[in-house]
Amino acid sequence: MPLALLCDEHIPYPVIEGLRRSGVDVTTVQHLDLIGALDRVILQTARQQGRVIYTNDTDFLRLHATGSNHSGIIYHHMRVYSVGEAIRRISLACGVLSAEEMLDHVEYL
Repeated sequence: MPLALLCDEHIPYPVIEGLRRSGVDVTTVQHLDLIGALDRVILQTARQQGRVIYTNDTDFLRLHATGSNHSGIIYHHMRVYSVGEAIRRISLACGVLSAEEMLDHVEYL
C-alpha cells in the first residue's frame, strides 16, 4: 500500500499540488487546523491517521532522536531540490516504501 503523507506547514504549495497530481494521498497541517501546533501533536496526529510526516523541519528529527514513536518521517531541505525534483523523489518514496518500513524511521532525501 502506498504511503499517505501529512505535509508540514513549511512544504510549498506547488510541491503539495504536484504530489496530489502524481497520485499521492496528501493532507496538510493547514487542512487539519494544526498550524502552529506543537510538533509532538503533529507527530501524534500523523500516527493516528497512519500518515508519514513530510517535512524540512529539523525539530521532527530531534523528536525522532529522543525515541518518540511515529509512523515515519520523510525529510529533505527544500533548497536542495527544485519543485519538480522534490515531487519526483517524494512520489517515488511513497511508491516503494511501505507503511511498515516507515514505522519509527526517517527517510532522508
